[in-house]
Amino acid sequence: MFVKRTLLTASLAALAAPAALHAQTQTLDGISRVSRTAIEPVYAGNEVKGYVTYTKGDKADKKNDNFLLDFYDQDLNKVTNITLQKPAGKYFLLRNAFNGSAFAMYYYNAKDKTLELETYDTSLKKLGFKAIGELNRADMAATMQSFGAQGNDGDSGGGGMFGSMGLFPVPNYGFVRNSYEGTMKGYNLQMYDDKLTPRWRIAADPKAKFYETINLTQAVDKYILGTALRRDGVMSKKINPYMVAIEAATGKKVFEMPVETSTTEQLSLSSFTFDPVKREFIAVGEFYKLNDKPFVNKSQGFFIKRFSEAGKQVAVTNYGWHNQVAAAMPAEARQSLEDGFVNYTHSIVRGSNGMTYIVAEQYKVVGDGMGIAMTMLGGNASVSKGKIANMLVFALDPEYKLTQVKFFPKDPSVAYVPPGAGLMGTGFLGMYFRQSGQFDYQFTQKNDANSQFNVVYINYDKEKGEATKKVIGNVAFGDNGQFKVDKIDGTSNATASYLYPAKPGYVMLVDYLKKEKKMGMKLVKLNI
Repeated sequence: MFVKRTLLTASLAALAAPAALHAQTQTLDGISRVSRTAIEPVYAGNEVKGYVTYTKGDKADKKNDNFLLDFYDQDLNKVTNITLQKPAGKYFLLRNAFNGSAFAMYYYNAKDKTLELETYDTSLKKLGFKAIGELNRADMAATMQSFGAQGNDGDSGGGGMFGSMGLFPVPNYGFVRNSYEGTMKGYNLQMYDDKLTPRWRIAADPKAKFYETINLTQAVDKYILGTALRRDGVMSKKINPYMVAIEAATGKKVFEMPVETSTTEQLSLSSFTFDPVKREFIAVGEFYKLNDKPFVNKSQGFFIKRFSEAGKQVAVTNYGWHNQVAAAMPAEARQSLEDGFVNYTHSIVRGSNGMTYIVAEQYKVVGDGMGIAMTMLGGNASVSKGKIANMLVFALDPEYKLTQVKFFPKDPSVAYVPPGAGLMGTGFLGMYFRQSGQFDYQFTQKNDANSQFNVVYINYDKEKGEATKKVIGNVAFGDNGQFKVDKIDGTSNATASYLYPAKPGYVMLVDYLKKEKKMGMKLVKLNI
């Protein structure tokens, strides 16, 4: 097995590859630092139409650093750019976001110990500025965690857990800043428009007896969706997930419900979304026997719960592994479930033909010999580690009948499990792996017609006696009923490398070489 350090590596040497690869490239010199979150795809509808990159350049002078803000079209042609000067060594980008009409930069200003927001339109004209001072201890701790996760080599570990100190783009409305309320007891959501004028604010109830955080996950139709995690006390290991939907225009909570709506249920929640065609909220996860222990006992299958916009449960369907699922599942997939793997849902997409596709990745928790040894010596190490494994796509007809299960094997990789997290349930740990960037899944692309989908992931291919290869996997499927797989070798020795969505039929690879101060971007055509 291979312990991941970066999301992807694809060599800068390959940027000069022959035209047969159908790739367009850009190489930037004088780049002293870049992180994954500093490159943001620009969408029009479902399709990528360009990119904004925010990188640190060479020094302007002894007292100031240069930061480069560049806008590229979908073919990596530079459209426009500006250079921003900030006090040397004092500004750190926490998040870069695009909401369809404006770009937002979210900084930590170490000089003044403040957070700062700046917004720009698509011509890179500045729209607004907002300084946020007097941070409470919880916000400061989360900021340091987010900054520290970026590392010194330009890589980013994903920032604060469950969206704390995050900046969430909402098309047609603005941006939502997520922060802590009090001493990490609750959350605080503040919506700003494109010019950073406050629109609305909602926060956890300060009188509540429980502790609560919220992770915003999706902006769809008129809603902002998220998962709230509640626990009885700061040291409590029992975490209860709540599905939350917020009206984007007003900040009103229109849906807030635990995934377990009966005392006879034990469920893990891995995905919560909204179907704008059927006007339903949808929850997906796995179900257990009431007294089973996740990661000790195997799940019984997966479930789909559907709710009306008014919050009424419309239907719940359980798909048992040995009953409804077994007939549609390949033998390899059945064996993986017998081996104790659980499935985390990364995305749910509906085709224009009415089919629903659930994209999942397998993982489980195993004992960590080194962690156990360190704990016995008085350390605070985790005694468990995560094992990330295969990809699956579940296909359901318009009436939610399971018709196919497609299984895509890949070599296992190792993920870090924080102390005690293995006791908190499969859904919680899956959220942690997703938030901290430890899954091999990268993204799902879809065209504007919702007739073609591409699931992109990484496989750390380890053959006996050979060096580990980093292979980009792409699964293409849609209304034609076919599933096609394409694989691209992305092995290199870059300092940090990343993978992004691109225009239809492509992915974009980014390589950063710290010593050479070079960043390369390359469009690679998929064989689909």
